Amino acid sequence: MRGLPSPKRPLRILAVLSVVLGIAVAGCGDDPTPNSGTAVTASSPSGYAEPVETVRALLAALAADRWEEAARLTVEGQMALMALAEGADLETVSDYLRFGEIGVGINFWAGFVEVSDQFPVGAVEDLTLITEQRYEAGGVSFADFGVVSSSSPEGRVFELTTAQGDNQLWRVDVIATFVDVLALRLSETAEITRATRTEDAAVVSAELMRHIPSLEAVLIDPDLTPELRQAVVSALAAIQ
Repeated sequence: MRGLPSPKRPLRILAVLSVVLGIAVAGCGDDPTPNSGTAVTASSPSGYAEPVETVRALLAALAADRWEEAARLTVEGQMALMALAEGADLETVSDYLRFGEIGVGINFWAGFVEVSDQFPVGAVEDLTLITEQRYEAGGVSFADFGVVSSSSPEGRVFELTTAQGDNQLWRVDVIATFVDVLALRLSETAEITRATRTEDAAVVSAELMRHIPSLEAVLIDPDLTPELRQAVVSALAAIQ
């Protein structure tokens, strides 16, 4: 259905994303406020009326080291959940969700750019959009964008997924984009929240429920490997 010119999943390099997530969590530590040195203001955009505008704005922000802008263009609540992939505990994730996850987002996108030249599609500064595919999942509208660079080997495409929020603005959906490194951890966390009767567990559990459409969107991909499909299905079963 998504119609990309080549399978995207093999291009999501797990080792590279592990490094990015390590930078994000280590950079924030136990303090949910940003410590990257970037001032956080309310003037940063939080989405655009068209998904292509959001992706272009993200790529421009990353190329210009505007980490806060990139963080605010991400679906709310998802950066806190991304911290789970590096082993953040329920209390830490709950703090991000309640007191602010902007610091996680700033450090995540800064780390992403730091290692982006290791991706087969090249550095962020050289990425351009080549495809767009819109669809719906779980009552939410999504749009996938294939991006390449002039130096990319033929057929090498990296995909970014965007989602439309209740305010009709589009943001980057990092759960759907980087599900490879997150599916198993989401499943494990959902099981833990069910067995843990604490306020922190309840906060994280509610947030997991809110992002079910992002996981359902992944299952629409015809190029999904059987292993990853099963991991996403298991995550959905645990969360629901």
